[in-house]
Amino acid sequence: MSNKGQDDVDGAVRDYMSIKKDYVYDPDMFSTEPGKTARLKWIIEHKLNDVDRTLIILYTDCQSTRKLGRRLGISHSLVAREIRRIRENILREYEKIKDNEHLF
Repeated sequence: MSNKGQDDVDGAVRDYMSIKKDYVYDPDMFSTEPGKTARLKWIIEHKLNDVDRTLIILYTDCQSTRKLGRRLGISHSLVAREIRRIRENILREYEKIKDNEHLF
């Protein structure tokens, strides 16, 4: 990779780390809400990896794949594809646990 290409990658990583610091995940953000929200909170905390968790939280803040793509320095179509994949994972996990009310 050329120095320019490596500088671009290094810059994107620095930007991501800076954004990640601004949006530290708070596991208690839904703690007062029952039912569906508790299940979603559990999935986000326990079933998503750090990158997916960060991306879905940033997306909920930005409310736009274009805005998030600009912030992360990646295309909005890549953001949309990743958000769709994460949502599908969350829905799959939700279906697995939705009948286990006693856990929440």
